[in-house]
Amino acid sequence: MKRIFFSGLKGGVGNTTLLANLASALVQAGERVTCIDLDSKNELRLHFAHQWDDLCGWSTLENNTLEKVAFADPDGVKFIPHGYKASTLSEKKQLVSFSQNLILDENEWLLFDVPNYANARSLGLKDDDFFIRTVNCDVSCHSIINQRKLMHNNDDEYFLINRFNSAVDIEVEIARLWRQQLPHTLPVFIHQDEVLKEALAFKNVGYNCAPFSVIKDDFQALISWLKLHFSKVAE
Repeated sequence: MKRIFFSGLKGGVGNTTLLANLASALVQAGERVTCIDLDSKNELRLHFAHQWDDLCGWSTLENNTLEKVAFADPDGVKFIPHGYKASTLSEKKQLVSFSQNLILDENEWLLFDVPNYANARSLGLKDDDFFIRTVNCDVSCHSIINQRKLMHNNDDEYFLINRFNSAVDIEVEIARLWRQQLPHTLPVFIHQDEVLKEALAFKNVGYNCAPFSVIKDDFQALISWLKLHFSKVAE
């Protein structure tokens, strides 16, 4: 089982949208995928054709019978919503630990949508788990990175550039700087594409709505890199 935890460096970087599109891309590539929403905003479900007014999720359960709140979208992506009740960091950590007991295929991908205040240590991740921070190439993210002194950080967090616009000089410059100085910056990135936002109005993902968009290539490249990463971990 491949467990990946996605968390935005800050709010509004497109972390949930990125995760939902990656999940659909993986399923369409023949992979088995389960997504778990750890964010109290409870938004991940909206990308998977879930009913707008169905607010149930793992946070509303009285016990850990996750099967009661496990759903699947038309593509075959399985997902467990957060639910309308707020959850503590301790409860999120508990669910992460419990997820190891889920009956899943040994090659299944388990993707977690994580709020930006959490990190690998606070969730008690295992050595073979993979934690990705979603970032935008803007001054705000660059400032946060410097404030947190991440430029010379060697922990287990990786960084994935999202909403990249190569026509904007400052984005190109920030991306170049991060790749030089920020450890664990992934060699792939996801381009800016308005279809990713528009698809949510149809309770879908941009990966399905724009067959000729460059983001299709972006997510396929990301999948190839992730497969390579996990193959190295397994050695």
